[in-house]
Amino acid sequence: MNAQQKHIQVEISRSAFADNIHFLRQSLAPAKICVVMKANAYGHGLEHLLDSAIGAGADYLGICTNDEAATIRRRHPSHPILRLRTALPDELEESVTQLHVEEMVGSVAVAEFLAGHGRRRSSPVPVHIKIDTGMGRTGFLADDQAGMTAVCGMDGLRVRGVMTHLPSADGTDLGSTRDQLEQFRETMSSLESVLPKDVLVHSHNSAASMRLPELRGGMVRVGAACYGVRTSSHFSNPPELRPVMSIKTRIMEIRDVPEGRTIGYGSLYKTTRPSRIATVPVGFGEGYPRGLFNKGIVLINGQRCPVVGRVSLNVTTIDITDLSGDVRWGDEVVLVGRQESGEMTFEELADLFGGVHTEINLMAGFYNKPRYID
Repeated sequence: MNAQQKHIQVEISRSAFADNIHFLRQSLAPAKICVVMKANAYGHGLEHLLDSAIGAGADYLGICTNDEAATIRRRHPSHPILRLRTALPDELEESVTQLHVEEMVGSVAVAEFLAGHGRRRSSPVPVHIKIDTGMGRTGFLADDQAGMTAVCGMDGLRVRGVMTHLPSADGTDLGSTRDQLEQFRETMSSLESVLPKDVLVHSHNSAASMRLPELRGGMVRVGAACYGVRTSSHFSNPPELRPVMSIKTRIMEIRDVPEGRTIGYGSLYKTTRPSRIATVPVGFGEGYPRGLFNKGIVLINGQRCPVVGRVSLNVTTIDITDLSGDVRWGDEVVLVGRQESGEMTFEELADLFGGVHTEINLMAGFYNKPRYID
């Protein structure tokens, strides 16, 4: 880890991450827990949180790339890993022989490729059959009985799980999600005679696990909830789930600006009164979204202050005219997190520019050097 950055502090709490997983394990028992750690653990740092996830009871780790699988295998040679997308042929060549990843199968072609590897090495390749009940990206259509039955009978494969993915579990209306779960159950029932008795059935992401826990299968795949965030404003996480990441900076300059002056690229903001403007050394080059111009909110002295003007590459301007209390050069500014009685969440920030929390997590983790705290 390089020296801590001075102009921005991205803090990630290992204990909050572990506590979140432990809470999910308890509240969703007896279902197994697949902790989703793809995209470098949603920008939080796979290598730094890996041991915390397993120590807190993750039964599986969910990844997308071989590099992610290799990071896990260096420290945990036998812990179950599930790839959460269809792999490319060259990825499978490596994963089957070296990384021992349980692969997602949504077509006969991919199944036959893996079965061939299993026969040649005289060891069945573990796979999870993906059923498309509405996500529309990958997987067998629910009425493709012949294709799924063929996979179940292939020499060289071991069907370890059957899965689907719910596209609207975080929406306002859960009707379509319930319909998809019913379709999934009907498909499972039609395959019962050809599936192993110990097959893992899993359909629930974080939102479904929070909102429809009674309909979960033998495993849930939880990503956002483990990091203490949620994917929409249509539901709330239990208070036990705490955000793992916070983002802070400090004031680099305070200026008294007359009425009628423009601020930032494009002159998209003009002061309507004599104003006090604070500037911070963070912009989209540090992962603070450019789309927050004239929309963002930050915390100073625990109070909410608006972003004004364009978010620049490395600079953002904030109107502190209405801020009560003393404020000085070098004072703390919270971009996401808590300060005194105030809070700015990833969900609220994402809603302000029409994004999702994951974008902010990923950018903050990618562009900066997070500090990990216990």
